[in-house]
Order: sequence, then structure tokens, then C-alpha cells
Amino acid sequence: MSRHFDPFRQASTGWIFHCDADSFYASCHIAENAALRDRPVVVAGDPKSRHGIIVTANYVARGLGIRTGMNLDAARQLCPQLVAIRPDKALYRRYSQSMQDIFSQYGAHLEPLSLDEAWIDMTELMSFDDDPLPLAEELQMRVRNMVGISVSIGVSINKMLAKQVSDWSKPEGITLLRKQEIPDKLWPRPVSELFGCGPVTAQKMAALGIMTIGDLAKQNVADVMHRFGWHGLALRLRATGDDNSPVVNPKPEDRRSVSAEHTAAYDMVNAEDILGLIGQCAEEVSRHLDQLGLVGYRLGIKWRTRDFVTHTRQIASYGALHRVEDIFRLASRLWLESGEKQAIRLAGVSVSRLEHPSFQLRFWNY
Repeated sequence: MSRHFDPFRQASTGWIFHCDADSFYASCHIAENAALRDRPVVVAGDPKSRHGIIVTANYVARGLGIRTGMNLDAARQLCPQLVAIRPDKALYRRYSQSMQDIFSQYGAHLEPLSLDEAWIDMTELMSFDDDPLPLAEELQMRVRNMVGISVSIGVSINKMLAKQVSDWSKPEGITLLRKQEIPDKLWPRPVSELFGCGPVTAQKMAALGIMTIGDLAKQNVADVMHRFGWHGLALRLRATGDDNSPVVNPKPEDRRSVSAEHTAAYDMVNAEDILGLIGQCAEEVSRHLDQLGLVGYRLGIKWRTRDFVTHTRQIASYGALHRVEDIFRLASRLWLESGEKQAIRLAGVSVSRLEHPSFQLRFWNY
């Protein structure tokens, strides 16, 4: 259970914002080159390869049916004029820092969730009696004018609900969810939309007749705890709007691991496609480790087969892991050694046993 999750914590007295950049990677490249603004743009692992996996697509491309996880060959069949760009992690870090600098001017409690999204606790600036929309509009305008990209903002009574609703009106939308609006606006939505409710958990809940967020909100707490443990309790509290986890700016040393995972748009059996997806995850893990100033000494991979069974493999590393080349080398080795023959829809990479970089030689394997 997360050290930030506390079912007995006092509720916030002010609005929480969740700011989420729209198609962030593609938006960074478009901000650098205005000629791309009205063109279908994707960021892909290897634009020179017809099998390169798409990391993100701008909204012009999405309007043509192009989605994250597609390979470039399929995307170009939909749109021959597609502009494909190779990821540039230094560029994304720079734009992320520019956004975070603006966010930090609005609240002392700022919690980045990834390069392209963050929570801001606005309690010091406003209470629930104040209208948060003008401030959200101002923040949105400042990011657009000063950074050159758009953000969508969710505003609610706690961080989980704010994240929930930030996806409801994209791109560049602002969505406000008040406590009294939860039954009408939140409860009819699928339970799988809850932050932290993955496909396996959603499938188990569906077998119990829990299809919507409202179905979960009406479940007896003891029954949820019995079937799903502390994770189930956290989801149950999110469903009722009672998860009062604080907005915190975590210290790097608080992290136990850094991970990334992606779901493909189709069942993948081709090794080149699967390794492309693993490479995409390795790039994101490397970028996040650099951002945190940490290295790791254990690498893991996970994958989910079409029957929804999740598999994992781990390996220790003699050398410090943070470079994408080293992470991908070990991850691809683990994958090839797994001998998996079934088609997969999800792949992930993680680095754990995190430490601050050290120049001391390591003579043993953990």
C-alpha cells in the first residue's frame, strides 16, 4: 500500500488541479516547428522502419484513426502523408521543466505524475467556496503562451477525481467535478476508468457484477476488502470521492522502482514489433531515471498474453542501469529467453534497487 494512501486522512479544504499535456511528445515537436501544426504527426520508435511503434499521435492524426501502439506500416496505410518523428527525450525534459516551473507558481504542493502531467494543490489559493475555473483558464493560457503546448485540466475535491476528469474534455479542456455531482457524472462510467483499476481487476469485478464506478461505490467495504485487499479499498474510496491522498512532491529516494508499460492496438506476435514496444518502454524508464537522478541494479519485464495472464521476469545487473541502451539490452535478453509463443497486447519494463549514482566499483551481484 502506498505510503501516501491513508483511508482516515482528513479531506482537503480546497480544489485540486490535475494538469495533463495534450499528446505531449508530438506537441513538443510541433512547438519546435510550427509548420507541423495542422499536419498528422506521430512520434515513433524508429520512423525509418515500417514496424516502428507509435508512441503518441497528435489530434489531427487521431482524427484519421491513428492510435498509440500502432506500427507505422498500419498508420501509413490510413494516412500516407503521416509525419513520423523519432523520440527526443532531451526535448521532452526541457518542455516538461518549463511546464513544471509554471505549475510551481500556483501551489506549494506540486506532485509530478510523469513528464506531461502533475497535480497541484490549490488549497492555499482558494477554498471550495471559490470558483476555480478562472484560475484554471489562466494556467492553461500561460502554458500555451509561454511553453507553446496545450494542457487539459481536471478540477475536483481530491487528486484522484481531478485526474479522473482531466481526460473528459480533451484537448485543452477544463472539467470541474464537485462532490455533489459524483453520483450523476462519475458513477455511470465504467469501473475500468478508475485510476489504478487495470484490466485484470476490472475483469474480476465484472464477474461479480461490478460494471460501473457506481456499482463499486455501493459495495460493502468489508466485501471489497475481502476480495481485493487494500487495493480494493483504495478503488472503493476513489469511487465515492473519499480518497484523500495528499498531493506531495516525492523525494527521489522514496521510489522503489521506475517503470513504463504500454498496450498495443492489436495482438502482437512478431518479435520485431514486441521488441519495438519494449524499446519504447526502455526509453521512458531511462528518461525518468535521468529526471530523478537515480540508477538501478535490477531490471524486470512484464507482458500480458491475449488470455489476460500477466508474466514477469527479472535479472540483476552488475552495472548501474540508467542508459537506454543498457536497459533495452537486458530487457530484450529477458524477453528472448522467455520463449513466449502466444500473442501479447501489453509489455512493460521496470528498473528497481534504486540508488544515487556512485563511482565505487561493484564487485558482487545483488
